[in-house]
Parts: sequence; structure tokens; C-alpha cells
Amino acid sequence: MNFRIFGHWHVAAAALAVIATASAQVAEAQRGPGAASVFVSPVQETEFSMQIEALGTLEARESVDLTLNVADRVTAIYFDDGDRVTKGKTLLSLAQGEQAALVDAAEATANEARQRFERTQQLAKERTVSQSALDEAARDLSAANAQLRAVQSRQKDRVLVAPFDGVLGFRLVSVGSYVRAGDVVAELIDDSEMKLDFSVPSIFLRSVRKGTEVQVETDDLPGMAFDGTVDTVGASIDPVTRSIRVRAILPNPDRLLKPGMFMKVTLLADPRRALSVPEEAIEPIGPNSFVYIAADKNGQLVAERREIQVGLRQDGQVEVISGLEPGEQIITDGLIRVRDGAPIVVRDRTVLQTGGGIASAGAANGG
Repeated sequence: MNFRIFGHWHVAAAALAVIATASAQVAEAQRGPGAASVFVSPVQETEFSMQIEALGTLEARESVDLTLNVADRVTAIYFDDGDRVTKGKTLLSLAQGEQAALVDAAEATANEARQRFERTQQLAKERTVSQSALDEAARDLSAANAQLRAVQSRQKDRVLVAPFDGVLGFRLVSVGSYVRAGDVVAELIDDSEMKLDFSVPSIFLRSVRKGTEVQVETDDLPGMAFDGTVDTVGASIDPVTRSIRVRAILPNPDRLLKPGMFMKVTLLADPRRALSVPEEAIEPIGPNSFVYIAADKNGQLVAERREIQVGLRQDGQVEVISGLEPGEQIITDGLIRVRDGAPIVVRDRTVLQTGGGIASAGAANGG
């Protein structure tokens, strides 16, 4: 009994194989003799830009050596190495005793002058003093106020405050040390953004402008890339190197970038979206470039050669300036057997994994 079942199954399988073979032969006959098997890809838009490479060194957005305008002994320090500070924060103060006494004296003089002016003003209204006496009291008040502002200003010079937000470098003084006018107390840098200066050949002058995007990398931070924009283009061309100076600004929210880093710069000039085809789909003949498209001619897929004008090449894609329309199916693989006007068979790329699959004419044309 088991042998009979096995025999029937074997006969059925053989019959199915014959039917499948006959169907394949009929389909092949419909496609026409000598049809080349190809893969296609649609014409689509891609981002293109001219890439200009350069080298540069990072600088902080702002950098200053903190100094004092007067000489005296340090009485208090309110920061440490590497502290982040905000604008206006008090960092250091010098001895205030003598200067505080001068401020007190100037305030007393100014108060006395104001009181004298007010009395003279009242007497002038009663016409018991002359106008010249009132004018003299007004001059004395103005002089006393000016003197007060001067000593107050000198008192402020004895206190060092942060001129902007940033990070401090190493502290170079200690409490009790004597500092002279102009001695550096510490370095303060604003690293919220970084400046990157570099040079590009003058032939790219029309392609580089304020707002042009840049991408930068550094060996100090392998595997990381940073984006920025051009902020300034130099006003003159170097007559020796025939290059122009460019400055880009790089945001630095994570504070990873440091002044002095050596950077590799790529400018993305003239960014645009354009039609593109895979590089391997192009057949160069002399100075001209051609591609083959899959065209439906009376229900039969054929290869149609088309001359195109190409532009930039970028990441395996070629910019098409003219000659193609969006959505057209470009033959990318199997070109060795393709001839203009010859029949083709468009295969699905899944055939590479599944071992089979032929696309219909309607599918190849998006139908």
C-alpha cells in the first residue's frame, strides 16, 4: 500500500515539472529570443554640493587674559582653575582700605557741596544772594560729584569681574601675592562657539559665501564630525598663494572642541537637489555619456539608449543635468548584453536572495 502511494506521488511531481517547464518556455517565447536579463533603478532626486577641502585651526569665540589696572596685594580670590563663570561674577579683589577711605571722603565732600548748593539756591530765590554765588555753588557740586565718581571708579578697578560667560584657565596668583598693573591673573575663554579660520583657492570665491555649510573632523576626536557655517569671507586674495581667508563658526554645545585643534574642513558649496543615476549605469563613449532605459514598446520591454549631460559625482551617484525625467527606469546591471532597441527582461533584485523572479513590463514602468 505504501509503495503505491509513493508511486502516485512520484508521477504527480513529474507531471507538475513538465507543466512548469512548458509554462517557462511559453513565457520565454513571449519575451522574444535573446532577451537580456537586467536590473533597473528609477531616476530620482539626490542632494548634491561642491565639496571644497581645506585645513584650519580652532580658536575660541572670545579669549582674554584677565588683568588689573592697579597694583596692590590680593586679599580675596573667588574662583579656581577651570571654573565656568558668568558675566559680572567677581573673581578677585585687592586691598581696599586706603581706597575705601578716599571714597568715604569724596562722598562727604559731595554731600557738603550738595547741601551748600541747596541753601544758596533757596537764598537766590529770596534774592538775598547774587546769581554768581549760585553759579559758584553749582560748580562746586559738579566738581565734588566728579571727584566721587573718579574715586569710585578707581575702587572698582581693584575688583576683577568676568567680562563675559566662559571657562577660566589656570589661576596665576594667590591670596597675599602682590600684583602689578597688567599682570595676568587667569585666561578666560568663551567656548560656546568656536572660530575656524582656513584658506581656499580663489577660484572658489563665487561658491563660498556667508552661510555656506561646512563639515569638520579632527584626529583628536576620531569618528566624530561637526557642522558649522561660514561667517566671514576675507576682503582680499593673497597674491602669493592665490587663496582667500575664510572664517566659519562651529556650535560647541557639548564643549568637546578645544582651541588649537587641527581640523579637516569640507565646504558644501552650491547645495542643490538634482536628478541622479547610479555611476555604474553610465556608458561613456568618447566625451559623451549614455544610459539605457527600460521602455515598453507594444507590450515588450526593450532597451532604449539615451544621451545625458552629467554634472557632479558624489557617493556613487552622478548628477544628471539633462536627458532624463524623474521616475524613468535606468538599467544598472546586465549592460554587457544590452543593445539599443533589443528586448530585455527586468528581474527583481530579490532574485539575488531567492534565486528567481522576473518583473512584468507594467511593473518595470511603475504600472
